[in-house]
Amino acid sequence: MRTLLAWGLTAAIGGTLLYRKMTRSGSARQWEQHKSESEGHYRNARTRILILGGGFGGLATALQLDEQLSSSDDVSVLVVDRNNDLLFTPLMWTVANGRANPNNVVVPIRDFQKGRQFHVLHAEIERIDLERKIVYTSVGSRPYDILVIALGSHTIVPDLPGLHEHALPFHTPADALQLRNHLIDAVEAAHQTDNPEERQRWLTFVVGGAGDTGVELAAIIHEYLTAGLFYEYPWLVDAPIRVILVGRAKRILPMGDSGTARLVRKVLVKEGIEVLTGTSITGVTKATVETSVGSIPARTLFWAAGITAPEVVRELPVNHAPNGAIIVDNFLRIPEYPNVYVVGDVAWAYDSASGFPVPPTAQASHQQGAYVGKTIAMLYAGSAAEPYRYVTLGHLALLGRHTAVAKICWIRFTGLPAWVFWHVAYLSLNPSWNKRIRLVVDWFLSALLGRETGQLRLDTGLPQRKRVLERA
Repeated sequence: MRTLLAWGLTAAIGGTLLYRKMTRSGSARQWEQHKSESEGHYRNARTRILILGGGFGGLATALQLDEQLSSSDDVSVLVVDRNNDLLFTPLMWTVANGRANPNNVVVPIRDFQKGRQFHVLHAEIERIDLERKIVYTSVGSRPYDILVIALGSHTIVPDLPGLHEHALPFHTPADALQLRNHLIDAVEAAHQTDNPEERQRWLTFVVGGAGDTGVELAAIIHEYLTAGLFYEYPWLVDAPIRVILVGRAKRILPMGDSGTARLVRKVLVKEGIEVLTGTSITGVTKATVETSVGSIPARTLFWAAGITAPEVVRELPVNHAPNGAIIVDNFLRIPEYPNVYVVGDVAWAYDSASGFPVPPTAQASHQQGAYVGKTIAMLYAGSAAEPYRYVTLGHLALLGRHTAVAKICWIRFTGLPAWVFWHVAYLSLNPSWNKRIRLVVDWFLSALLGRETGQLRLDTGLPQRKRVLERA
């Protein structure tokens, strides 16, 4: 076994070194091809296309435009984003459950720019003036002829008693690390008390929101406790651990199809996760989570319910949905401003054929971005574009150790095959070979040597554990 492992590691290291040598030589060639636009070139271009946001939707738009208009010297495409990386959101779960390095679920935006003609500006969006066709950023203003708004969303925390003080978010790789830190803190606090009721509170974890994020979050919490921390804290095997998923809708995954929702719920219950649907969270204290059906003694609430558009989008004088997203037409444009497109979570869009709303997922954002890029290129060439159609590629949910649920076309399956398919699918969708190799190594080592169960502090103030214990 050790000999096979040694040969496997040698092959992996050798392959990685060969890959790095090839990509470095390729990068040198790409550097010669890359056209890094100056601000003057952008301002003087005949057609200035400004893309706000470098997430799935924004980058898909830029890549499609580069493919379609790379030979047009009078077109300049500029992508503006506050970050310099694309967060590959689905893979955050493997960070949260201690199987991957957080750096390996983000891809630098500059990697997409190599060998292409669009430019990237690292800046904060401060204000959008639709009348004057100007966007104001933290490094100056940028005019545009065509604007694409793809600024993503934030988790919205409603103004319920105690929610802002006690609820924990889950939206970034840092949140994934803090999730692990908090679970370890809670286990340590439970270990220190002799009071059975207090121990139960520390070992009860409530997830608010039963959409895609909430469902996978509850599953990952349960998996990390039972498949990760159990090995470091043997007494947890007999501990009264509870993970409770609370959703306001009548069923989990309300924006998905009912068949997949039933299958996911069945898997969650089988894993030992309690599911409360048709239930609202009404408040939180340091020791309880209040719901419409009663009080849950718990010291932990993770909030994964609802998203809202960024403030700079909500301030625009156009028609908005209740969550601040912009209501768009069948071509993903703002009706009053046909030169402004909106994609991703900030677009309140409907499929032009079925009339069903488009879900706020990475899959939909990427598809909308590619559509808008193609549409702009067609209009530039004098052709008419077809209305937007949303075609789902399926549904994947990671639900625990060696189990998941997958829906591909009309086929649904679960268990280990779905778990393997989840990893292969998202690994192949990751645009960076560098990150793919690193993730495979991370997953392999976690399976061989065990998950990360040490805490990594990212805050600069009081340690998280001290703040948690001060709530007791």
